[in-house]
Amino acid sequence: MKLMTLILTIAISATLIIGCSKKEPAPEPASNDIDKTAAAEPMPVPAPTPTPAPKTATKKQLGQKAAALEGLTYVKGQPVTLTEGKVYVVEFWATWCPPCRVSIPHLTEIQKQFKDKGVTVIGISDENVNTVKPFVEKMGDKMDYIVAVDTKGTVSAGYMATYNRENTIPFACIVDAKGNVAWFGHPMDGMDEVLAQVVAGTYDAAAHAKAKAEAQAAERRLYELFHQYFAAVGSGAAIDQTRPIAEKFIDAGHPEALDAMAWQILMQADKANSDKPIALKAAEKANTLTSGENPMVLDTYALALFENARIAEAVAAQEKAVALTAGNKELQADLKTRLEKFKAALNTPETSQAGQ
Repeated sequence: MKLMTLILTIAISATLIIGCSKKEPAPEPASNDIDKTAAAEPMPVPAPTPTPAPKTATKKQLGQKAAALEGLTYVKGQPVTLTEGKVYVVEFWATWCPPCRVSIPHLTEIQKQFKDKGVTVIGISDENVNTVKPFVEKMGDKMDYIVAVDTKGTVSAGYMATYNRENTIPFACIVDAKGNVAWFGHPMDGMDEVLAQVVAGTYDAAAHAKAKAEAQAAERRLYELFHQYFAAVGSGAAIDQTRPIAEKFIDAGHPEALDAMAWQILMQADKANSDKPIALKAAEKANTLTSGENPMVLDTYALALFENARIAEAVAAQEKAVALTAGNKELQADLKTRLEKFKAALNTPETSQAGQ
């Protein structure tokens, strides 16, 4: 089944990755995704709300000696002692935290990718062994790195408290070859790039912070434009009033944002002020930026072509999308349903007369 991430997540997730509060276990949340096939009503556009800035570490804190990994009980792998000349990813997580579970396969991939370069990944939970051990055993090779528990909270205090992250997981720190903390944050928020630079000895913390701030500003601007556009559409503004906003969004947009805008417009295709041509322009750019190899983007592009009466092209794009989803039968079935719709329209008298 095809899913589309909420634009709020698309616009902000690259810089403000979701985590869990450690104050109490969170219940299993519903998916943040929208079912693209079932979305009969337009996606509600939330009013933008200020996002509180997280507490940040001081310059003095970054680059200081990493806390020793003492007092841990190891559930998987051998005990770890921080050793100069080697690099470590020290991550804090919990079995009850959904974002933590999402990051586990990613950390496994990180360990595989950097194992031969002297990198060790260790995941630390503050739960008891009887809770963590069966979870780790069940995960098997999907959680293929060292795992330990810190029931006394000593190690957690040395990292999470130091960087004002006592109540947020997952939380990771990169310890460089000198034994200093070079970076901290969500393990899926750009950690891979930083880790590669730390291993190569080329990491510049100041330059990284500047680039991240610039990316944050760009993402927030995209979200503002998205909200402004659909608020105008929702109020009944004419296309000649909404299109300039959309054009700005398209000029600045990345594939995920462009795909989201196009799909949202297409979900309102029956409205008098639904700008189908601008949806096609956004979808076409998203498809170009992904080299025509992303089936989700192709699916949106195909629908945009269809809604703009370019049905033969829609069929071709959807056929490619279907072919690219061979490993996901459920998603492929969803895309095939739309493909059959496009093919049926291709053979209607109206289409034939239009030269399609």
